[in-house]
Amino acid sequence: MTFTELKDAVGMRDSGGFQYHLNALDGTFLRKTDDGYTHLAGGIALYRAMLGSVMGPDAIDPIPLDERCPNCESPLELRYDHQVFYVYCAACDESASNGPFLPAGLDGRSNEDRIRAFDRWTKRLIFLLRDGICPWCSSTVSHGFDTDGKVEITHTCDRCRGFLRTTVLENVVSHPAVISFYYDHGIDVTTTPYWKLGELAAENTRVLSEDPPKLRTTIRLSGDELVLVLDGEMRVRIIDEQPRRTGTRTDPNGSA
Repeated sequence: MTFTELKDAVGMRDSGGFQYHLNALDGTFLRKTDDGYTHLAGGIALYRAMLGSVMGPDAIDPIPLDERCPNCESPLELRYDHQVFYVYCAACDESASNGPFLPAGLDGRSNEDRIRAFDRWTKRLIFLLRDGICPWCSSTVSHGFDTDGKVEITHTCDRCRGFLRTTVLENVVSHPAVISFYYDHGIDVTTTPYWKLGELAAENTRVLSEDPPKLRTTIRLSGDELVLVLDGEMRVRIIDEQPRRTGTRTDPNGSA
């Protein structure tokens, strides 16, 4: 777009003042060319973030979930507060899972579709963060774990400081060995919400070393075990290739 087209679209009469603001944006959000101005990726991201934040409901009623709290077996519900979804247990007053979700994602969706969209969106966030890519600014990501109570992993962007806390199971569930382990027990983790996986399987994590960071997590399903060791980047480095077999394994089709 040309300078005049932009100025007319904004409705600003002062050409000098408008040029000042354009110059401030040039190189970061816009790029000046011989034909006028064109947008950059940063400008598009800012525009989309603004639309996502203002075009949708500020709040919704809690959505009942079919799953139970892994700690107390009470019903779970999906709550939305301050642009964050929480898989919440009222009895424990704790969140089993949470993640940011812009208001625009609520608009035009049924409660069932909102549940599905939040699950898919959160999986995408965790997948990128785990691989060291910030889903908000594309910068590098650092990882750490908290040992106060249940071990949790915190993924923090080195630039924008965006962060997300995840369980160890959420961090490893997209690993091929974990996908296969669940699938051999009739569970497709690609379509199962993260918060339901904790109900379906027992998971235990212990810290092997804090310097360098190293975690050992054991996933148990129907008496079978899969053991994984994670390094300081929270990536799987060692897999127990011969998990203990004490139960009956079923295939995804339901036969033993």
